[in-house]
Amino acid sequence: MLRLVSKRLPKKVQIVLDGLQATVDAGVDFNTRKEAAKNLWSTKGGVVGKHAFEKISKKLLEQCVFVGICNYCEHNEASDVEHIYPKSFFPEHAFRWDNYLLACKTCNSGYKLDKCYVIDNDGQIVTVQRGAEPAYKTLAFINPKEEDPTRYKYLNLKTFKFDEMTELDRISRLKYEKTIEILELNLRDTLIEARKTAYNYYYSRLRQLTEILKSETKEKLLEILSPHEDEIDHAGKSLEVLKTHFKESYRKDIVRFQHPSVWYSIKMIESKTDTKWRRLFEYLPEAANW
Repeated sequence: MLRLVSKRLPKKVQIVLDGLQATVDAGVDFNTRKEAAKNLWSTKGGVVGKHAFEKISKKLLEQCVFVGICNYCEHNEASDVEHIYPKSFFPEHAFRWDNYLLACKTCNSGYKLDKCYVIDNDGQIVTVQRGAEPAYKTLAFINPKEEDPTRYKYLNLKTFKFDEMTELDRISRLKYEKTIEILELNLRDTLIEARKTAYNYYYSRLRQLTEILKSETKEKLLEILSPHEDEIDHAGKSLEVLKTHFKESYRKDIVRFQHPSVWYSIKMIESKTDTKWRRLFEYLPEAANW
């Protein structure tokens, strides 16, 4: 999970959301509001609401950590509009734009579901019971649209699991623990193996790029690209033009690859502590900003 940059909705779409939320908020008690949220979510308030949610989904796609990829696991296709605050417990957030992100069905329906914990005034975890209104409003879950997840956790590239940042206060620690627990981000073998694959991919691409940039002739550059050199349109292009082209091409490959949390940890940690990575970043320091 990484911080998501929220974008404003078109005014007409925001008006539709505000109207749906106002209908929910008009309920006389929690159960009434909860049922209103459930029913309106199912129907989206009719044709106008469904049309608005088509635009909402497109806008959420623009905010994904990688094109169309789940913002929780960074692995599967992001197909579901996810409520960070579950609407069954927080109907007051059912139609709030800042409560939405795109997640995959596995994370949304297989892991997060309506699992919900809040933090009381003494900094203790309280499990919210189904059908009950939460007694406290501090959600024990990292909200990547309002908080920077990297303040709470980092990806350990020795274990490929998330570790808690040092010196967290109690509430932050509880948010970290419950986020990892609910989504099982450290238990899902598929994710751990995919992070390893991403790590190797990033290293392979960055190492090959440095070799390309060190090339003293076009022939040497094409040799590095073997066996794909015949696919490269290099006729009439100078060595420097080709180097510039490949630097931009490899940069795009890296920043668009799955599991951007792996790349983030490489930049923040491995580039400073691991010799093989440090050498690559010393030669190509601008990669620290990719």
